[in-house]
Amino acid sequence: MTPGKSSRALEDEELKALLARVRQVELRAKKKSSASTTGAWHSRYKGRGMAFSESRAFADGDDPRHVDWRATARTGELYVKQFVEERELTLLLVVDISGSMTTGSRARLRRQLAAEVSAVLALSASKNQDKVGLVAFTDVPERLVQPGKGRPHTLRVIRDVLALRPRSLKTALAPALEVAGHLVRQRSIIVVVSDFVGVALPLDRLRALALRHDVAVVEIRDPLDHTLPDVGLLSVRDAESGRQTLVDTSDARVVSAFRDRHLQTVKRRESELQRAGVDHVVVGMGDDDALLPLLRFLRQRSRRMS
Repeated sequence: MTPGKSSRALEDEELKALLARVRQVELRAKKKSSASTTGAWHSRYKGRGMAFSESRAFADGDDPRHVDWRATARTGELYVKQFVEERELTLLLVVDISGSMTTGSRARLRRQLAAEVSAVLALSASKNQDKVGLVAFTDVPERLVQPGKGRPHTLRVIRDVLALRPRSLKTALAPALEVAGHLVRQRSIIVVVSDFVGVALPLDRLRALALRHDVAVVEIRDPLDHTLPDVGLLSVRDAESGRQTLVDTSDARVVSAFRDRHLQTVKRRESELQRAGVDHVVVGMGDDDALLPLLRFLRQRSRRMS
């Protein structure tokens, strides 16, 4: 503790610093979330989906495919389901906050980039008066934010992505996807943001979600994921398991094997996501404008779906 300062004063200072960081992320994201990105999903879904409203007695001309068999069995009379046109969408962000997300070879951490990705998507959805929710995860769901609207709610989501302190350092995607499936019942947009370090893709669950929702994956990559600097013997510590390994970075065979293993993993993941029917966007920590691939993807979707 800083001499002369109470615990409450330190907490207040930390809160002010956090709010300042959230504000910086918001301002950067606002510049990126232009009008050309806000309609990326809406042309495909908005105004065309139908949500269940209520059941009523069957009348001549009703579509037999809409018979409500539960209500019919309960009452003994024939009932049909009524539907109303969906007027809003829900964006659910499923964001990795595990130990590996606290690393980075450039001026910022992977988690900071994940916060910017989340902010661009959340602010774009907010412009369309859509709801935004969050599942922050490690190997367990760490924080659930029910979908909601408004700037304070959106900033809360960004703040949690940026600063939530997880209970675990490990990563597992399946539990988070299971929670996401329960959190949003109607057709929604689900975006997974992760570096996928040491993550096995739960393909069956991804496929099941993609059948009901519009699912996309934003993968955060760092140059050090596939490149070792030539610094001789290097002690490498796994950010999630804590295990340390001594690596000879001056050995060309070691460097080549490291790169080849990473490339094989990347190709396998890309193939698996394609088979699961999931969109895949890569943002790089080493890029001058890391968010450019995300913005390009959103604009392409907007044009394609209009």
